[in-house]
Amino acid sequence: MNLHKLIIAISVMLGLAGMVPMAQAADAYPSQPIKLLVPFPPGGGTDTMARFLANALTQKYDWNVVVENRPGAGGTVGMGILARATPDGYNMALGQTSNLSINPYLYDTISYDVAKDFAPVISVAAQPMVLVVRADAPYKSVKELIAYAKSNPGKLTIGNAGTGTVGDITGRFFSHEAGLDVLHVPYKGASPAMNDLLGGQVNAFFASTPAAMSQLKNPKVRLLAITTPEPIPQFPDVPPLANTLPGFEAASKTGILTPAGTRPEIISILNKQINEVLKSPSLRDKIMDEGNIVLGGTTKAFSDEIAKDSAKWSRIIKDGGISIKQ
Repeated sequence: MNLHKLIIAISVMLGLAGMVPMAQAADAYPSQPIKLLVPFPPGGGTDTMARFLANALTQKYDWNVVVENRPGAGGTVGMGILARATPDGYNMALGQTSNLSINPYLYDTISYDVAKDFAPVISVAAQPMVLVVRADAPYKSVKELIAYAKSNPGKLTIGNAGTGTVGDITGRFFSHEAGLDVLHVPYKGASPAMNDLLGGQVNAFFASTPAAMSQLKNPKVRLLAITTPEPIPQFPDVPPLANTLPGFEAASKTGILTPAGTRPEIISILNKQINEVLKSPSLRDKIMDEGNIVLGGTTKAFSDEIAKDSAKWSRIIKDGGISIKQ
């Protein structure tokens, strides 16, 4: 064997030798508890979703998935912790639209870069918004609401659960797409916003689906539209807002991410196993009972969705001139 062939043979053997530990590590994964970080307090929608998912993975695969809440600054504190975590496959987080595609453009400073610091794994669910008005309001459809707003510039008020929330940005997206001059009114949560809608202090409210579900049997409320392209089972009689404004879509989407640098084979395992548990009827029912649409899919699809949402919401935030100082 000449020197050139010997060098090639040695290189191939070294490469194969290097692949063995990686393959063995993937086969043994997970060999210790996996931390699932939730960047919000216990008891909220994201926390509930994380615990549903952690329990499903534990029951199906006997994994030890530990949910850890690290709230603060609209989810930016927890996501910053993930960005600095060891990329060993044992640190992941349930991120959502607010901290992936809104906060980076809303806050004046932020401790992470979504594109550089995270490795997307899989979309989990989407929670659309519902446009809610009083039942005795003079507008009985989105078309009539838009006509009212155009006839009364500056008088229509739209409430939301807080500045920078998905409901707030959705309301701004709606007024932008419809060409309306409206006043956006932030509240400290969905309950006070809904109370003021019922009391007549605001004309409309972009509510999360759980908040809207609580009003399904309230005769004082009318659900005008939902921000999905098609009706969803939880609201079969509520028409899509896209029927009036073609292409209109908005939702708070959740998904699993790991720190950048996590090995591709580990991400592949997580994606495959989470896709499998999302097919479980019991888990799907739990997720849908919270007003969500079950997603799943490829890692690339989740990554593309984050980029698409970031482009859309950053434009609305810039046009609205809104910001939050940390």
